[in-house]
Amino acid sequence: MEDHRIRVLEPPEGIPAKNMPVLTALLDRSTLTAGTITVATGLLVVLGAVLAVSGGYGIAVPSALLVLMTPSALYFGYSALAGSSSMRKLTGKPFRLVSGLDGALVAGSRVSVPLDGRWLVMRLPVPLLAQLAARRRLWVLGRFFVLPGVVVPRRGAVRDKPVKGSVPFAFEPVSPGRMLATQRRLLSAYYFIGVVMLLVASAFGFWTSADYPRRDSVVVRSASVFGYGCAVGAVGLAIVAVVLLRKLPEPRWTELAVVSGPASVNLFGMVTCKGRTVLPGGREVTVTAGGSDPSLAANIAATGRLWVLGEPAAGKTAQAGVPGYAVFGPVRFGR
Repeated sequence: MEDHRIRVLEPPEGIPAKNMPVLTALLDRSTLTAGTITVATGLLVVLGAVLAVSGGYGIAVPSALLVLMTPSALYFGYSALAGSSSMRKLTGKPFRLVSGLDGALVAGSRVSVPLDGRWLVMRLPVPLLAQLAARRRLWVLGRFFVLPGVVVPRRGAVRDKPVKGSVPFAFEPVSPGRMLATQRRLLSAYYFIGVVMLLVASAFGFWTSADYPRRDSVVVRSASVFGYGCAVGAVGLAIVAVVLLRKLPEPRWTELAVVSGPASVNLFGMVTCKGRTVLPGGREVTVTAGGSDPSLAANIAATGRLWVLGEPAAGKTAQAGVPGYAVFGPVRFGR
């Protein structure tokens, strides 16, 4: 008997992109969040400039505001204008399936795909690059694209020529173990970036505590506490990053059927999904997905399936994903 189950989340073919589960809500929330952060960080940049000109507040406070908030304002402003809001305008049109990737080229992390006489150039992290090399399938809408299983669109560039130094993008199978290892390494790299950011923030905290002219001010005490807190947080994050680099044996997946409602996007932009499942021992429990990977919850809601690493247990949190795809995150089982 033919198996008609949906294996992984993909855009609906020939139907407007806005019908893809949670895509519109995710783009709206991303635009609102990025815009709000841009305005807030922009005001802090202005405050830093005012404090620097007015004097009487030392050097550390205005320097911290200018150094930390300026790149944040620029980054989130670009994300809102060129990313989520730009993609949102295209959701009335359908995604276009590109499969096989005949003639595709690769140079490092950049893949050049021939499209309508030109080239769509995509920069991909290692997990998505490995998935694309193995699955040979993606969906395109304007300059944006998504890979099967991935709900967050990425922006590419349309060029007349492929990236210089490119070579043929060959088929390369990827095992679930290798995919999991690449995802853990990428997450570890993000954590190490977080460590650097926390150390920089900690240094500014201690500098502010030592530099602020009014020694009896609450700013001095608060800055010192902030500095110690960021330093402790950096140590903890570094430990987690190192643990993620440990080599693991080939993963063993447990597949579960899940009955759930549609995935939703909460106030913080996190995609969540709640439902019920039956554990291998026969016990029915609730299951909640929603964490570092927004695609996990969307895949569970779209497919009605959940793949958990190892043996799931009631009342525990487990790591889950979609074997062979760049989808990985935590799920929590109820009692």
